[in-house]
Amino acid sequence: MTTARKWTREELAAQGIDERGIIDRSNHPMALAMSWDISPQDLQVLGVKARSHYSRIKPESIFIAAMGNLWEPNAWWRLQDMMLYSAQHGYSVSLQEIKAAELFSTDAIWNMRWTASMMAMNSGVDWLLMVDNDALLEKDTLVRLLQHDRPVVFPLLNDLEQRYPIQLAPLSAPADLKPGTGLQPVLWAAMSVMLFNPKIFNALDSNAWRGSDYQFGQCLDRLGHRVYVDTDTVVAVAKSPSRLAAKGYDAFWEGHRRMFERLKTEDRDRTAPPGFNPETDDGWVDKDGTYFAVPTTRRHPKKAAQSNGHKEKKLWRPS
Repeated sequence: MTTARKWTREELAAQGIDERGIIDRSNHPMALAMSWDISPQDLQVLGVKARSHYSRIKPESIFIAAMGNLWEPNAWWRLQDMMLYSAQHGYSVSLQEIKAAELFSTDAIWNMRWTASMMAMNSGVDWLLMVDNDALLEKDTLVRLLQHDRPVVFPLLNDLEQRYPIQLAPLSAPADLKPGTGLQPVLWAAMSVMLFNPKIFNALDSNAWRGSDYQFGQCLDRLGHRVYVDTDTVVAVAKSPSRLAAKGYDAFWEGHRRMFERLKTEDRDRTAPPGFNPETDDGWVDKDGTYFAVPTTRRHPKKAAQSNGHKEKKLWRPS
């Protein structure tokens, strides 16, 4: 395989190409002016992908959509810490908790996902990460998934509850995915944590979100996309994915009753990590005990002086 070499001015002239055919000045007829506000930090985040990606005002921007706000213990602070880790690695990250007006959670979840997909397209971000309220994310979950540069990639789920046997309620097809085996193509996977390139939603009908994980995989396949699972990136989920077909009639309606009560009466668990020290650790806790992962200036006196004595500004907050 040969690579193209750059021709010298003399060699071009020997081929009959005079100086007017050589673009070496800003007022040349073939020179196109371009002024995209891409910082050195943005180029560093893109890395080798800069050679194959079209220019964006803010490359690799991510919208994180949380499906509701009924956080399981330890889920909120893990999400916050992941956002801080991603921001420290140069990524532009935004968060929005999504809510829906439907009475039953089985109706609400598809509408929340459809809403999130529309928000991602309207905001012009490069990536959308959908996260359920029971996902126990690691700090590097998002950064690791982004490295694959795939339109649809999920982490490997570790079901801590294991409410159902895998024969009755698998988490993917094939179901025998092993950790540490790289990026694996699947027919479908449980939709607890999902990274998307929002461009795929341009041709994805809203009904794709209504059905099962299997149906969603079918809809993606029709568009020429496949779900990939990163088995090197494992995310624990505090609760087993809901499998309505595995429940009896009474259990089905009792589950709806409990969820209705929780949605109306339960305080949201947005507490800080265990052992959090506001004097030394990154993060900030408001008067109601809600934790936000933000860089601390207390370990950096110069940065503290530059802030003119003001409290650190939150990088994100609930709407």
